Amino acid sequence: MPTYEGSDIQAAVNEGLQAMHLTREEVSVDVLEAGKKGFLGFGRRLAVVRLTPNEQPSQVKQSAPAPVQQSAPAPVQELVEPTPTDNLTSTPQKRKSGVETEAELSAYLEAITAQIGIPVSIHVTHDHRSTTYHLKTDKEGLLIGKHGKTINALQYLAQTYFDHHMKGKQTIILEVGDYRQRRAAIVSHLADKAAREVVATGKPVFLEPMPAFERKIVHGHLATNHHVQTHSEGQGDRRSIVVELARTF
Repeated sequence: MPTYEGSDIQAAVNEGLQAMHLTREEVSVDVLEAGKKGFLGFGRRLAVVRLTPNEQPSQVKQSAPAPVQQSAPAPVQELVEPTPTDNLTSTPQKRKSGVETEAELSAYLEAITAQIGIPVSIHVTHDHRSTTYHLKTDKEGLLIGKHGKTINALQYLAQTYFDHHMKGKQTIILEVGDYRQRRAAIVSHLADKAAREVVATGKPVFLEPMPAFERKIVHGHLATNHHVQTHSEGQGDRRSIVVELARTF
């Protein structure tokens, strides 16, 4: 029997029903491939089903009694979509090698930047707790974006991709030129300025919202300043650091 494909099982069944000019009640469905949505454009698979027309009910013999004694057609089995076993949290995804994940992530970043008109070349460096993807382009300003919004958004996607494919905890950093180094110096300067203001006025200072890795710089930079303490407030991309006087007991 022919097979039919679709983005999911139901779509594949609908494709088959249309081609065979039959209704759902007139066929039996065999799921050959459940399909997979994939992640960030990788690993997507179509669902595949086989449709078999149900046999026509046997004709009632002439000697049969009242129609109520006719053999009813076999009940049509309900289509239940199986739960995919290869989703984002499944073991096969988690067991990808670091080399394979690194290559796929580099290809993904190259594809995105090409689509927004900022083609890049990438080389990767490693240390104990982080992996840095160095993006080289002639349009560094556009790739970084206002206040780093573009490169930070790409870094969030890259970190999410890595976390879904690898078991080990590793920080993914996207670097354009020496932007991260320059930004770390700026953030440290803002932290020192806020600390001086807190000591002078006794009032807490709220810094501008920052991504997690920049907040980490502030917390670490002011950790040795015994006059102030820091904590984060807010949600998502509006989360920021509060610098206040250190509590004394």
